[in-house]
Amino acid sequence: MSIIFVTGRDPSAPKASGPGLGEGLRYISAADPTEFIDVYANLSDSSVSLDSLGVPHEVRLYSPITTLGSAPSGPHSLFVVTVETKDTDEARDEFYRCNEEEHVHLLAKIPGFIRSRRYQLEKYTGTTSKPHTYLTLYEVDSPKFVEEQGLVDSTMTPWFKKVVEEAVVGMTKGVWVLQS
Repeated sequence: MSIIFVTGRDPSAPKASGPGLGEGLRYISAADPTEFIDVYANLSDSSVSLDSLGVPHEVRLYSPITTLGSAPSGPHSLFVVTVETKDTDEARDEFYRCNEEEHVHLLAKIPGFIRSRRYQLEKYTGTTSKPHTYLTLYEVDSPKFVEEQGLVDSTMTPWFKKVVEEAVVGMTKGVWVLQS
């Protein structure tokens, strides 16, 4: 199922609303409490009008690529780590293979890992520059997940280092806490 992803700088702002939107989860940045992301299930098709959702923020529609892991045991994950990437056309297949065959499986072995979901950008609005093409949501049980040695190890394998050097031309990361 595709997702609608909203980013903004005022966590008190109202959530998006409109036909075809599932429940929206708001996460606040662990690094900057003025930043937030909202994640919605897109219950309609990709023809949804992003401008009609009623939010003055950046809005993106992503289609799913892969999922590893199970849904959280509770209603929602309390913590999400986001990684947004843009890659080169020439090395994209190798980057996918490394992610699918090595990187995510190493992450899944780290205590606290719940699920990884990778998406590709379909369309966006509310920004003058194109966002990164790929979004990965790592659902974890603690913001301390990013400090685990296994996470460092998963990014230091020869294969992963090689494909990131050759394929990734842009990357942003964030740690987010579910707003209560």
